[in-house]
Amino acid sequence: MAFKERYSREKRAVLQIRSAQDTSLLVEFPAFLTSLTNSFSSTWNEEQVYGRQDPIGTFQSTKRTLNVGFDIVSNNSEDARKNMEMINKVTRMLYPSYSGVDNALVLSKAPLVEIKFGNLIQDQNESDNFLLGWISTWSANPVLEMGMFTPNAGEFFPKVYNATLDFTPQHRRDLAFNKGATGNPIKFPYDGGS
Repeated sequence: MAFKERYSREKRAVLQIRSAQDTSLLVEFPAFLTSLTNSFSSTWNEEQVYGRQDPIGTFQSTKRTLNVGFDIVSNNSEDARKNMEMINKVTRMLYPSYSGVDNALVLSKAPLVEIKFGNLIQDQNESDNFLLGWISTWSANPVLEMGMFTPNAGEFFPKVYNATLDFTPQHRRDLAFNKGATGNPIKFPYDGGS
């Protein structure tokens, strides 16, 4: 077994991405994370009132975005081919589903996805821990200086890709100061264990 598979299995370090439209469409990248940013921004409607030095703020929403960077590494040409297939699957997950109505295509399902990585990216309130949302930006770029596998003439499979994705979660439960269904505090955004 190659190092990356052994490492990812032993540590359970696997970035999983699956389609919310079809949960059987699942990709698993042995995760060599290069960056992880979890950002929160609150939106307030501010009104400046005559005679008051500070504005009056009315809360509107809090938006969470995740930016994940990771390397996709191949040990051999077959591994590189599989990585390219997984990259293609993630790319296809960015497009919606359509249905035909009177010879016209109608958007039927938005391209929502679910992701999970250990205790760092997850929804602790869901039984399978997948976090629902959408990918707004996805890129997987070959690291050309690392070389390519060329199993056949005209076939090129990069040995390493640098991948990044921007993800906007859609939380399914109240995240404020409430307790979870079991009465335990919600472990958000990270699960630090019991």
